[in-house]
Amino acid sequence: MVTLQAELPDKLYAQLKELINMGWFHDEKSVITEALRRFLETHKPELIEKFLREDIEWGLRGKD
Repeated sequence: MVTLQAELPDKLYAQLKELINMGWFHDEKSVITEALRRFLETHKPELIEKFLREDIEWGLRGKD
């Protein structure tokens, strides 16, 4: 297990605490772990490359 320390803007931290207060998460650690897991799942190199290629194709050809 690795421990990280991070600084968050006040507004972002308030949103994090709201999720905990609403009962969606047990604590700060669980919110941050889930957010990082989801970010990494959706930003895999192969997905980024695919989306970039689609954007470039659309820009060059204007096709949807």
